Amino acid sequence: MVLLALVLVACGTARLPRAARGPEGSWRTFANGLRLYVAPDASGDLVRVHMRVRAGSRNEGRAEAGLAHFSEHVAFARTLADGRTVLAALGEEALAYGGTTGADSVDFMATTVAAHLPTVLELFASALDGSCEVRPEVFARERNVVLSEIETRTRGSVGAYDRLLASIYSPDHPYGHVLGGTPETVSALTAKDVCDYLRGRFTPGNTSIAITGGVTEARALAAAEATLKPLAKRTTLPEVAVPPVAVVGGRETLAGLPGGWGSALVLHLPPADSEDGRLAAILAEAVEREVRELVGAYGQISGLEVHRLGGSAAPAMIFIATGGVQAEVRAFAEEILAQAVANVRGDAADKQKVEALRRRLRIAAATRFERLDARAERLVEVADGSRRGTLATDLRAIDGLTPAALTRVAEQVLAPGRTRVFALEPSTARAGSGVTAVTRLTDDAHPVTARPDVAARLLSEIPATRRNSSFTLANGLTVVLAPSSSPLVDVRLVIQAGAVDAPEHPLLPALAAALVAPPKQGPHAKAVAKMTAGGAETDVFINLDLTIFKARGLASEAEHLLRGLAAWVIAGDYDFAERAAKVDGIYREIEKQRAAESTRRQLARGVLDQCVEPLFLDRTLDELSDAAIAAFRQQHFRAGRATLIVAGGFDEAAARARVEAAFGGRQGPWGERAAPPARPSRPAPRVTSKVLHLETPTTNAQIGVLLGFVVPSELRGEPGTVSLVRQLLEDAVDGVRQRLGVTYGLSVTRDELCDAEMVLIGGEIDAVHLDQGIAELRQTLARLRTAEGVAAGLAAAQRPVAARILAGAADSDTIAERLVYIVAHGLPLDYYRGEARDVVLARADAVAELMTRLLAPGSLFAVCIGESTASCESLSSL
Repeated sequence: MVLLALVLVACGTARLPRAARGPEGSWRTFANGLRLYVAPDASGDLVRVHMRVRAGSRNEGRAEAGLAHFSEHVAFARTLADGRTVLAALGEEALAYGGTTGADSVDFMATTVAAHLPTVLELFASALDGSCEVRPEVFARERNVVLSEIETRTRGSVGAYDRLLASIYSPDHPYGHVLGGTPETVSALTAKDVCDYLRGRFTPGNTSIAITGGVTEARALAAAEATLKPLAKRTTLPEVAVPPVAVVGGRETLAGLPGGWGSALVLHLPPADSEDGRLAAILAEAVEREVRELVGAYGQISGLEVHRLGGSAAPAMIFIATGGVQAEVRAFAEEILAQAVANVRGDAADKQKVEALRRRLRIAAATRFERLDARAERLVEVADGSRRGTLATDLRAIDGLTPAALTRVAEQVLAPGRTRVFALEPSTARAGSGVTAVTRLTDDAHPVTARPDVAARLLSEIPATRRNSSFTLANGLTVVLAPSSSPLVDVRLVIQAGAVDAPEHPLLPALAAALVAPPKQGPHAKAVAKMTAGGAETDVFINLDLTIFKARGLASEAEHLLRGLAAWVIAGDYDFAERAAKVDGIYREIEKQRAAESTRRQLARGVLDQCVEPLFLDRTLDELSDAAIAAFRQQHFRAGRATLIVAGGFDEAAARARVEAAFGGRQGPWGERAAPPARPSRPAPRVTSKVLHLETPTTNAQIGVLLGFVVPSELRGEPGTVSLVRQLLEDAVDGVRQRLGVTYGLSVTRDELCDAEMVLIGGEIDAVHLDQGIAELRQTLARLRTAEGVAAGLAAAQRPVAARILAGAADSDTIAERLVYIVAHGLPLDYYRGEARDVVLARADAVAELMTRLLAPGSLFAVCIGESTASCESLSSL
């Protein structure tokens, strides 16, 4: 979880050798040592570039912990020859960008369009040319940002985390210190330390890059040769070797981790690139699922953290279960973790459970390759020389799983004598943030892109192709098809029936859907069996307006998904003998949602009038008769009240025929025409403008801040506009961090609550810098209520918003979710592509007028958590 700060990438080339073909693309090794993998996607709108530099934290000593992460920040803040920082340049040429630091590598990512790929590659190349120009005040500011990140990430427990890693690996092991450093080690780093690290490790020969998405192979290779060829081959400092870890079990005590009393369990895994390492990673993920299920089934564990430790040479996984102030919970947490490990160890020998695991893994592997960012991250492993990295190799490895192989590795990894247990207890000692001085930069020290041609260029680059189509079957069912290059298919049957259709018993629709059981005999039962045998994931979702039956699986299983889902929903039976169990499951899910509700949602709920959601009403279902449940289904589960959505990798002509065969029946009540019942209108609740002050002990070195407003109802159908508002706010909050380097904890979120949509600005500010941070935040938000202030940041905000809208075109789940929204609101099929265009056409004066209305004093509420929060409480009167 050590991220932030982005950077550049590069690769060099002399004469390009003949490509070595892989299943999804082609790789090349250039004369300067850089490795490149290109995987085009003809259906993609955007291009993703992912660079990996083997310069992770294993190459820093314990005394200089944080050097790799700090170098990532400085590389991003370097000044280019034209006077811009790399951050400012990427803000113009990339739609979105990011960077992370891990134990083995520093990764940099950018999303752009094909026309801008050469320029983005040129910016990435500057990271590998050996330059390190950074102004002293920028260096000081970035140090403060890194120190604030340590505080935000570890919550004052960085020393405890460092002791934990030293105990797991040994203090002098390359993985034996905290990733990102401590306040003491980061404060001691100099500009020379950072620049020496960048020059010695950020070299072409130490770098791999993957390019995937909407660009042809020829165009990507031409861009690479034109922009990266001038890079000279440079000497790379040798990578620090990682010795093997002597894995021994045992139990010891550790004080100071967040969460109070509890237990932690550590699993040491074989090297990630080995066959046993891949099997062990699967078992570790199974343990994580089992731990989460057991924790969810009991109420004594209030905190659960799962971390992947170390790097690929000696990975480990730790589960931290805590329960607050009760010492008795420690034994219970230890028992839960041990039980989860024992369950998975037993399941490894169960043939049926291994087959079910194999089906889940196939879906998970394919999911990584439909999302543009995850696909690039996976494919860079091919360029990096790994035997893994492609979908074909992932699926082959999954097909090779056997109970015998899993059992053998389980005995190595999950044996009681090889797991390490830490008994956790609280500590009164708490580290500070290490931020001792605030370096105030001028407003132009981190220039924000304001060039008007940026949005105009983006507008011209948004593809106009419309891939969705719709038609209506004779029985009244509306069908929407959205083909893509995804290896998955997502099928959703959206029925206009929700909690609003049963105002006296708002849980009736949930019970009516939950009780639909697949047929037990005949051809329909066989159709359902084929769907599940192919590894399909099925689910049913209820909200205020809709009931949605879902089926998701590999693209090769598209026909079985359609036939199986139709058999389940249309021909499914009601087994009222299961009613008590289903009712109990619904109530458990309600309690689970209550327990999982975020603190932000809980706080926001208190400022909305009439904020009661039907699914949370304490109503009994015992008085509902079986006949009433059956009648609800008969009235609402009809073809004329439903829309079928099919998204992902399928042939459109074949899909039309399969949809007709599966869903085109005229049998009653499915195919009978009926007038839809009237539905009540539900105005969104109003926000109560107020300030809440929640006091916490003085040991908390930070002040919690939450500022929010309700999105006006007329904007609920304009997600692009709301996303643009949120992005402007995010940039404003980030601007405060950039100037002060002390408020990295602030972020902006959107939340659906009580039939309203809210935008929330929240996080933590160092207590000693609270007044400065709030003053900066007030000033920044005030600028967003002026046309001049909006114009200064509008172009920079438009690009990532448009990028997020367009990036969803590669993800079948996102496509399906968007089509559900389109269907629910009666919008055109190309609505989201139009939203991207509207975003880049937005005028500064119109946006400023909207911001003035949203940030008006009567529309805002503020929540301040901690002592001495007067400046925070003033936020509601912006």
